[in-house]
Amino acid sequence: MPPGVGLPRDMPMNRRVFLGLERRAPARLAEPISSIEPYEEPLQRSDVLHLLRRLTFGPTPELVEQLIGKSAEEAVDLLLGDPSQEPPVPSPGAWVNQAQEDPRGVDIVTRNQIESTWQANFKALQQWWIEQMLDETIPAREKLTLFWSGHFTTEFTYDLGYIPPQVLYRQNLMLRRMRLANFRAFLEEVTLDCAMLEYLGGTLNVAGTPNENYAREMMELYSTGIGWYTEGDVKEAARVLTGWKSSLYSDAPAPNGMFNTWFKPSDHDIGAKQYLGMTIPARDQDTNTEYLVRTQEVRRMIEILFQQRPEAVARFITSKLYRYFVYSNPGATDAAVLSALMDVFIANDFELRPLVRTLLASKHFFDPANRGVQIKTPAEFVVGLGRQLGVPLSGAADAMARMEQDLIDPPDVSGWPGYRTWISTKTFPQRIQYAGQLIAAMSDAQAQAFVRSFEGWQSVETFVAAVTEFLLPRPVSAERQAYYQAILLGGAPSYEWPSIANDAQAVGSRLRSLLRAIVKAPDYHLC
Repeated sequence: MPPGVGLPRDMPMNRRVFLGLERRAPARLAEPISSIEPYEEPLQRSDVLHLLRRLTFGPTPELVEQLIGKSAEEAVDLLLGDPSQEPPVPSPGAWVNQAQEDPRGVDIVTRNQIESTWQANFKALQQWWIEQMLDETIPAREKLTLFWSGHFTTEFTYDLGYIPPQVLYRQNLMLRRMRLANFRAFLEEVTLDCAMLEYLGGTLNVAGTPNENYAREMMELYSTGIGWYTEGDVKEAARVLTGWKSSLYSDAPAPNGMFNTWFKPSDHDIGAKQYLGMTIPARDQDTNTEYLVRTQEVRRMIEILFQQRPEAVARFITSKLYRYFVYSNPGATDAAVLSALMDVFIANDFELRPLVRTLLASKHFFDPANRGVQIKTPAEFVVGLGRQLGVPLSGAADAMARMEQDLIDPPDVSGWPGYRTWISTKTFPQRIQYAGQLIAAMSDAQAQAFVRSFEGWQSVETFVAAVTEFLLPRPVSAERQAYYQAILLGGAPSYEWPSIANDAQAVGSRLRSLLRAIVKAPDYHLC
């Protein structure tokens, strides 16, 4: 293990521990600035690298150069993109529009055939999403989509069956489209999403025998958190949501088209509802229509939730975004930042873009105390390494699953637990093994191109300093730089580096040795 990066067993995981990884690291014991005012300095390379590690799936040399010198707000705007102006993402294939019959009503042979088709299509869906993550057209788009996929969870495999990947694909498109939208409108979209209706029993929610699953999770997991509603509120919300169906199968009704949601009036409870102290009026059969129930009951219920519990919604969503993009274990110092962000969210009528922009362009975000203190998710680790090295990813979805982040198939309705659970005696070897496979697949020509992508590569000292800055989240000590130089040189004197670098075979072998050493370091797994 390289000098200065060991962690004692059972040491608490906090900023002070991480910032002490390097004895000479700047501000190693400083508390972060508690200001959400914009970071005003023109972005330096280290600032850009920090921003890209958090808001994208990792820096690339081209993107780093593009952002150096910009203001934080300019850089964040460029990375976030504008969903209303974006071209559609490419389709994963013709299968997304091909429906199968309901496997629950057929013989076992036909059921196995249908489920085998879904399993193959689901793998194609995961691979398609990873390809979007690798794309730099709108750098932050997929990172935000992944965040919302872990928030508004839906599992491919659930109970004793599967959710058709065709509707999971459409849900993924919706999460991408709504990633920076008004959160109130976002929650309405999710509430009537075809995959979500199937996943949390919404299609079974009928007048007289309501299914309360989604009504509960809408508040507990998706908007306010526990403690801001009563059991009565859950029951009344479930009554509001009766009557909605999803078109999943070729042999089932699809009045709004295949893979869409539709409304069945006879299954809707038309009585008055009392939700969070407010009344949603009763309706008669003439007004018991899809449009009126959606706008006057479902939308009204969500409006009441935001009107009656604005601070709870703001606190819950702000905290979750903060834990994902800034620091997983916020403490007392971060409370003022979270409070200020809540105010921004409420003042902007729960628009997500101003909230995300304020957070990621803030002095607090760029504070050295917030750098290199997050554990990379498996997606960040796998996709990030591929982007950094410029090599194709093979078996990426399966590798992430072995690291316990199975895309679009989290362990349960609460999503991936994250934080410390990403690193264990089971998952860390999987990371090292997959990284080793990618590094081994790096050709000599690719290795030489990687070396020459760094300015001043002809000097071994300059190159090692540049590559560690690029791959590691915080500055490393001179002792550690020397350790990596020795690995790269393989016993040769430093003055021989230019000739090594000009020999594709020699530099390929030496660079792969260096990269293997770096990815084994604990701080490579931080961002």
